Amino acid sequence: MLAERLRAKFSRDFRLADSIQTALVEGGVFVHDGLKEWRADGVPYEGSFRGGGGGPSSSSSSSARYSRSSHSANVDPSLGASDDLVDKLVNERAKFKAMRQYDKADAVREGLRTKFDVLIDDRLMEWSVGGDFGEEHNARRELASTFSGRGYVKSRSSLSLEDDEEEEYIQHHVDARAAAKKERNFEGADRIRLDLAQRFDVTINDKMKLWSVGGVFEEMGGKVGKPKGVYTRRGGGDLTPEDEDAISRMLTDRHHAKKQRNYDAADEIRNVLMTRYNVSIDDRSNEWRVDTNDYAQRRSGEDEDGATNLSEEVVRYIDGKLRERFDLKRARSYEDADAIRNELMDEFGIQIDDRTKEWFVVEDALSPA
Repeated sequence: MLAERLRAKFSRDFRLADSIQTALVEGGVFVHDGLKEWRADGVPYEGSFRGGGGGPSSSSSSSARYSRSSHSANVDPSLGASDDLVDKLVNERAKFKAMRQYDKADAVREGLRTKFDVLIDDRLMEWSVGGDFGEEHNARRELASTFSGRGYVKSRSSLSLEDDEEEEYIQHHVDARAAAKKERNFEGADRIRLDLAQRFDVTINDKMKLWSVGGVFEEMGGKVGKPKGVYTRRGGGDLTPEDEDAISRMLTDRHHAKKQRNYDAADEIRNVLMTRYNVSIDDRSNEWRVDTNDYAQRRSGEDEDGATNLSEEVVRYIDGKLRERFDLKRARSYEDADAIRNELMDEFGIQIDDRTKEWFVVEDALSPA
């Protein structure tokens, strides 16, 4: 049965997998997917109710049971309640959850709340009359409740979209996915997520309740890397701001085409970029440059050796020599090209980066021996 359940999960037949899981639990068998273990003593794994993580509970059933919080108020006997009755109902709900009978589990939870004012904390595996679980946990519960009521929003570090209609479309479907998950329609939720990823390169972060084109979430803290599909210009070449904007949009379109495995469209965009703008693309470094004999001076901030105090006249001389070297390399006069490279290094401490079509000053090369 476990092998059949695993095959069903691999083929995304979650309905069949859940029915097998229910049959196992009804037979007193509990499964821990994280540990790849099962037990048949009728005692659930503790992680089954806490969302995974830890190892199995001890052999005593009490270690896997919910218990009364030390901060709980007293049970009101006038309501026909007792500690034993509440404890029994709470743990009955846990069994319904293990069998994936969520409607019955929710009915028990709601009955405990409305009849006896009992709230349950599944993370702590405790119940409390009045809902008091201690100051620290009460604050966490309040924060979690506030956060759970908030919808998904666009990350501030998301890549831009073509127009407002695309953003409205994505937001609508992100909300639809959240509703599908709430209704436990996980197959429908997965279809929406996959469609958004393929069409718009959208990544959804359920923990932060954020979505982002490009998959970077600045709100998560730490150093934010360059989003996928964002290319940096290197080297020289004369382009207007309008040309640069057009190239940037075409690079984004090419990235989306590759994500959707539409490689013919991606190759066509690459060809247009080369024939129209003479643009060369480096996908490994996410960089692009104009394939020209112009070399750009790498400025400070881009490289720790980028600072220079060269005069404008010297810079013009270096630019001319670099163009001459480029033409020599194209003519396969490598010895003459190398001679220019050595001259620039010896006289000015110039280091040349042919990959990015840039040059910079190496301060150590100018230091006296």
